[in-house]
Amino acid sequence: MQFWTGAMGITKMRAMPSSLADGYDVFVQDAVTAESLGFDAYGAPEHHFTYDGFLPFPLEALAAAAAVTTKIRLVTGAMLQTLYDPIDAAEHAATLDVLSGGRVVLGLGMGYRPLEFDGIGTAKRTRGARLRESISILGAATSQDTFSHAGDNYRYDSVALHPTPVSRPIEMWFCGGTSETAAQRAGRAGLPYWLANSPYERTKEIVEEYRRAGREAGHPEETLRVAAFKDVFIGDTVEQAETLRGIMIDAFYAEHILGYGYLVDDKGQPVYDASEDHPMYRRFVDSLYCGTLQQVKDELHRYDDLGVEAVFLPSIQRELIASQIIPEFK
Repeated sequence: MQFWTGAMGITKMRAMPSSLADGYDVFVQDAVTAESLGFDAYGAPEHHFTYDGFLPFPLEALAAAAAVTTKIRLVTGAMLQTLYDPIDAAEHAATLDVLSGGRVVLGLGMGYRPLEFDGIGTAKRTRGARLRESISILGAATSQDTFSHAGDNYRYDSVALHPTPVSRPIEMWFCGGTSETAAQRAGRAGLPYWLANSPYERTKEIVEEYRRAGREAGHPEETLRVAAFKDVFIGDTVEQAETLRGIMIDAFYAEHILGYGYLVDDKGQPVYDASEDHPMYRRFVDSLYCGTLQQVKDELHRYDDLGVEAVFLPSIQRELIASQIIPEFK
């Protein structure tokens, strides 16, 4: 199993709001640290019109990280593809792939914050269909010398992508939350599926639903790949780990999760302004795993046994993870 991480683990724990410029400095410095610790990939998130240090353009941020690293893969987690024209996104991604020597991984999401769609002037309602179509276009653009596409949302005739990326195609993941609707959407399209945080039993259900939908659509089992976001908190006792989780929730998640519509019900519909005792919020809190070092190892082994090939750990305990956990999975 691969271990991915990103600068969110540091920016989350700082007082809000933070300087965006300072956030980029931390992001780049953190890429060097992640590579030195032996993580397989380093990621950048994306959000717009927000004060809390989120990066509005992850590919540009990763270009800065590419300049100071040599081998760690550079992953968007997640790039909000529905806010971009697919060819524009393909050109940016191909440019970074060339600059980094073929290290780009695209985690591509639909987005969920209404203010981002309204601010950029694109439709939120059609984002699912546009994401699937965009991923198909990005795959063709980064693997073929020229390609044409005639879809419901985008049309291109005999397009040649320049520059030509090193990776053909660039690796892509469908970042789709943890609802049955998202799992079915990714499975039917045969796209690698990157799940958001969820408790293990819920993750297991969603992975099974994703693979079932993929098999029924005729996709080979080996193409139905799974990755997962996974916050973990490690303490000498569970109570110590829960204290760390509480700090993270207070500093970041309470506002981010409750205020922006991140939570969705089992049908994939957003839940806005949920109370802290709302069952979807409690499920999310439970997904932030707390335990001793051995308990966290056991939890990650369950993910490994489930066939999850990469976990994204945005943790402030990276040194501990690198020295005590990663070697056990290599």
